[in-house]
Amino acid sequence: MQEFLNGLPDLGQSNWLIPGLGLLIVIIVIQTVLLSRRRKKAAPAAREHSTPVPVSGKDIPPLLTEPELACFNRLYEVAGKEYHIMAKVALSDLAIVKRGVDRSLLEKVSKEHHHIDFVLCTRDNMAVACAIELQDLGSTEIGPTELLQQVGIPVFKLPRKTSYSMPEIRELLNPFLKEAPPTPDQMVATISMEAFRSCKTCQTRMVLKRAKSGKYKGTLFWVCGKYPECRTIELFTR
Repeated sequence: MQEFLNGLPDLGQSNWLIPGLGLLIVIIVIQTVLLSRRRKKAAPAAREHSTPVPVSGKDIPPLLTEPELACFNRLYEVAGKEYHIMAKVALSDLAIVKRGVDRSLLEKVSKEHHHIDFVLCTRDNMAVACAIELQDLGSTEIGPTELLQQVGIPVFKLPRKTSYSMPEIRELLNPFLKEAPPTPDQMVATISMEAFRSCKTCQTRMVLKRAKSGKYKGTLFWVCGKYPECRTIELFTR
């Protein structure tokens, strides 16, 4: 019996084990609870970012304003067969710093203007042929024109407005165009095929005709298809 008692450990020296183990268990439980709470809070955020939000076309603003779109359409009609029409091209992609370029002008323009409105690029290798900048009427700002001219890119200025005529754009780009301009009869035929206009009086399809004589010689008019039964005539505006 005495030998058995002598083989038992001295409990007086190991009393610290019980509270120590209890404290360790409590710490583990607390850490487990805190980690579980963190995961629950992070899970909804992760699901929110991973789920795509449906966006309708109405929520996306157009890239071009009304005057810019009007100019783009005319540029495409006049030069679209020979050039790619690029809109809002970054100046940093065009104004490559070369020897002789005024760095102070580069810094000033880059701060005020981030892009050029339109750039014409050749279809074979996307080389820059020229650039077009729209300006508000009466504007005297320097803009990117002088900067791009210093790096060898011709820049044309156009007033910012809601409509541009084909002759106006063709005259501007004439030095860069190889294709001969269409004759007046070709222009009338092209517009007639692309456009559709109904007579306000009888709803008949109208025909585009050019006055051959008189005060309005050379002027385009919409004429009712039932003329002379219906004499509705409207001045052609584009």
